[in-house]
Amino acid sequence: MAETSVRGAVRRESSGDDRPNRAERNRTYPPPMSPRDLISDLPDAVIHHIFSFLPLEDVVKTGVLSKRWQSTWTTTTQLVFNDLRPRHRDPYYPDYPSLVDSVLSRCTSPAVKRFHITIFKCDEAYPKLDLWLRFAEGRGVEDLRLVLIPNLEFFYKLPRFLYRLSRLVRLKVSGCCLSLGTAVRWPCLKFLLLDCAELSDDILEGIVRGSPVLESLALRYCRGVKNIIIHSTSVKRLILVEDGLSNSEKIWAPHLLSLRVSGICSLHSVFRLDDVSSLVEAELHFAVSGDRIGHRDLLKELLEKLRRVSTITIGYWCLQILSALEMEGVPCPLSKCQNLILRAPVSQWELPGIAYMLRSSQRVEKLVIHLTHSCPSTGTHVQLKLDEESIERFNEDLLSQKGNFQCLAEHLKRVEIIGFASSFGSKHLLALIKFLLGDALTLEKMIIKADFPAQRGQKHLEAADLSKLLGVSRNVLSHRRASQNAEVIFDYPLEELSLKKHMRKIQVSELG
Repeated sequence: MAETSVRGAVRRESSGDDRPNRAERNRTYPPPMSPRDLISDLPDAVIHHIFSFLPLEDVVKTGVLSKRWQSTWTTTTQLVFNDLRPRHRDPYYPDYPSLVDSVLSRCTSPAVKRFHITIFKCDEAYPKLDLWLRFAEGRGVEDLRLVLIPNLEFFYKLPRFLYRLSRLVRLKVSGCCLSLGTAVRWPCLKFLLLDCAELSDDILEGIVRGSPVLESLALRYCRGVKNIIIHSTSVKRLILVEDGLSNSEKIWAPHLLSLRVSGICSLHSVFRLDDVSSLVEAELHFAVSGDRIGHRDLLKELLEKLRRVSTITIGYWCLQILSALEMEGVPCPLSKCQNLILRAPVSQWELPGIAYMLRSSQRVEKLVIHLTHSCPSTGTHVQLKLDEESIERFNEDLLSQKGNFQCLAEHLKRVEIIGFASSFGSKHLLALIKFLLGDALTLEKMIIKADFPAQRGQKHLEAADLSKLLGVSRNVLSHRRASQNAEVIFDYPLEELSLKKHMRKIQVSELG
């Protein structure tokens, strides 16, 4: 019976195998697919999305990819013209105005989202600019960028019709002259950047009044504006970049949430903060040219105005001025800052300024230090009227103090130190790291993030930089921590096995 059962099972298994085979032989299949142009089957929306990532010259060249694409590029909604003639050595490459004329004459799209004219010398064919901008106006442009290289004796004057673009959301204008012969009507404008522009207080006020939903305003190297007065409740962000020739004196913007000031301020006219009572974020990354008399009072006054701001960023020049205040024993205004960001190298000249900000920011919970090189604006150190030996003694006494920083005792939870590996060789930086680890009672996490300059797309590692990082790692991991919950994280974007091996040994030895 057992044998019979086995045979029956075999027969059933064999019979079961035959059925699929017969079904397979009787099944009919469609003929094999004929080769098709799959690119041509892409929807227009996908094609236009691809176009948005390509330079316009390459978009035009896509006509050779397929029959359908021969004319598809003419319906693109992204028209970005960059004058790249210095890079082209082909004598048959068309001149810039002819290229723009040719593309616009063939464009059939009823709407244009982006229209950019950049790096263009307006003294060569500026009469055509009016026609090109008329094209953008007629297509309901949403993102308009006009970056010109002005002649020393000539600034392109924006035509009046540009002040009445009803669909405009983003506008960047550089190297132009603005004059309001008609009222501004930009009902959809949210982002405005004016660069190297001739303005006035009245023009700026008219622009803001005519842009009811404007959120972000950036003024870079603009001349003619003395008082930046913003009544609008919609403008939440102001970026001001000075060039030493600007003459802005006062900022009055009671509804502003974010303020960033950078560049070189004028010798004879330094801005003052009048009413910025709603600010939650401020960045002071500027320098003042010329004699430094009164600069300390300026910084102290600015910090008084920013005492309720929760996030403050301090740049190189300002930090060194604050170092002078710390060394002179000038009392610091108390601040409600919770996030303190410093953009500077950490040398003997910055340590007193860092201490000044930590004393001022008694509630700071997060400290971020972006390590930079010497100040690009001035290129020189602030004269503290002390030699290096004197300031070194001051810093040694400063970092040996215990319990004089309320934020370290009660609030500081996170520290991030970010920079190129070459910046981590400073003994003053290591001393600061040890000071924070040894005194921050509530510290939860310290992140040390090092990067390396890229050469030909690859990270470049110098043996000296690796040695610096290993030295910092050993010192930090072996140092006493005031907080039992403090975690030290090294973020080194390296694949070198040697570094990983060394780090593993350090961590193992630390664990005992």
